[in-house]
Formats: sequence, structure tokens, C-alpha cells
Amino acid sequence: MTGNREFEVVLEAQDKFLLATARGPATLGDFFEAIEQAAEAVRRGRQRRVLMDLRETQQELKFTEHLQLGARVAERLAFVDRVATIVPASSRSGSSEKAAQKTGLRLRTFTDFKEALAWLVSDE
Repeated sequence: MTGNREFEVVLEAQDKFLLATARGPATLGDFFEAIEQAAEAVRRGRQRRVLMDLRETQQELKFTEHLQLGARVAERLAFVDRVATIVPASSRSGSSEKAAQKTGLRLRTFTDFKEALAWLVSDE
């Protein structure tokens, strides 16, 4: 649980990845907190991949906040092999994804769970 009482993050260690599911209205700070929680859980576990399911979040981040979010993901999860994020189609901007990828992080954003999972666990 994060600072915003309506925003919730549930972490579940899967066989090959960590599943981080977030729900509720989210600020940039809430997303930062979720990233910190995921990074800490991956460090404690053995997963080298992260699936962040954000489909049940509501956010109104500005363009610059999307860039900050991508940079934070890249910084805090730089040690993992891959990160897949799933967002509602209405929230898909690509800004966070591009910002994270500029640092070399293998991150892709999806709107479909099955597509995200297939990419995350593939050996490509």
C-alpha cells in the first residue's frame, strides 16, 4: 500500500517474473512508490523480469511526468532483464516507454495482458 490510501499495489512472485498490480487513482508519487516496491521485491526474489499491470489505475500525468516516470523505472529497475507494463488504451502515450528505453532498459508497454506476458517470458 502506498501513501495515497485509494492507490494499492499488490506484488506476486511468479515463477519467472514479478507481477505488480496497481489499482486506483495514481499520482506520479504513487507510481514512484510502486516502482520502489517492485524493485525491492525483485532484489529479494529471484525474478529477473517484471510485469507491471496498471490497467486499473486512473492517472492524469503531464508529458514531463511521463518522462520522469520512464526515467525512474529505468533507474530503479536497471538490473532486471525485462519490464513489461500494461496500461489502459486511453493512457498509452509512449513517453514513459521511450524515456526508459533511452537508458537501455528492455521495457515495452502494452494494452493487452496476453501480449505483454508473451513478450516478457519469451527468449527473443
